[in-house]
Amino acid sequence: MSRLWLGIALLCVAGISNAQVGRAPDLPLGPSTDADVRAKNPDPSAVEIPLYVGAQIADVLKALVAKGFLIKWSPEQVLPTMTVLEKPRATRIDNLLNEILAPWGMRADHNLMDGGYRVKVLKKKKPKE
Repeated sequence: MSRLWLGIALLCVAGISNAQVGRAPDLPLGPSTDADVRAKNPDPSAVEIPLYVGAQIADVLKALVAKGFLIKWSPEQVLPTMTVLEKPRATRIDNLLNEILAPWGMRADHNLMDGGYRVKVLKKKKPKE
């Protein structure tokens, strides 16, 4: 009987070892590992990006990327004619991005696969007939 239990234990260990071999890759560490978040200081004003009315949104996004925030967007979506319409009041980076992108029908969502944020166009609701 003890050999039977030993065989069962060995089969379990072999099965667990085999399951570990084909393991899926780990998800990348997202925005929670950024230096600003680790320091408990995700305040965009601490980054010293000039956010003023009339500034091009593409320039604001480029400046935030230069300061270490991972933000991805398409140049076809964020046009050079898009500007900041009013001075943002948000202090968190995700709220700040959504505040400057909302008047243009866009938002910044967390990008779980690559980390950081991805700028997306909001889907327009179809009117009910």
